[in-house]
Amino acid sequence: MIRTLLINQLNTLDRGDDRNIFFLIGNMSEVTDVLLDNFNTVESPYYGKGTLRYNGMTLNISTDQIPEVVKKLVALGLDIYGIYELYEPK
Repeated sequence: MIRTLLINQLNTLDRGDDRNIFFLIGNMSEVTDVLLDNFNTVESPYYGKGTLRYNGMTLNISTDQIPEVVKKLVALGLDIYGIYELYEPK
């Protein structure tokens, strides 16, 4: 079954507004604890900004923070398959 996914275009020059950025991550059933240990601790700059989903996680961050999150995910050895902001009609 093919599903249509609407996404917003990310502007790399937009450095102020926080957005709900989704990270599509492989093997979520196996890496959930790793994500919780690294993104949901009081010491983490992303504490309270994330939501885990069945196929990845959403972080409420600005677009200029995306490279740092990617570096952290790669350092943890996680597979990243996509990064985007889901379209939400207002």
